[in-house]
Amino acid sequence: MPLITDIYKRWRSLILKQDTVVIRLHGPDRKGIEEKTGKRWDQIVARKDEELVEVAGMIRELLGQGMNVYLNVNNHYEGSAPLTINRISQLL
Repeated sequence: MPLITDIYKRWRSLILKQDTVVIRLHGPDRKGIEEKTGKRWDQIVARKDEELVEVAGMIRELLGQGMNVYLNVNNHYEGSAPLTINRISQLL
């Protein structure tokens, strides 16, 4: 699956015509991340630093356009949804 930021770039003109957007970060390899975490979801095991910078920039742009932005983060994205959300919050 392509990166969410690539999808956004491709469809930006249509997305910006809306008033609400839902973003879901779910990760590409469920089985692999479960092996890395041991099914404990309290640590980042697959850092996505560069991608998170882009995601934060995308969110900033959407918010700047007055859009309602809902962000759903799955543990399978980096290994811990709460920690990923905290990282994104810091970038915003």
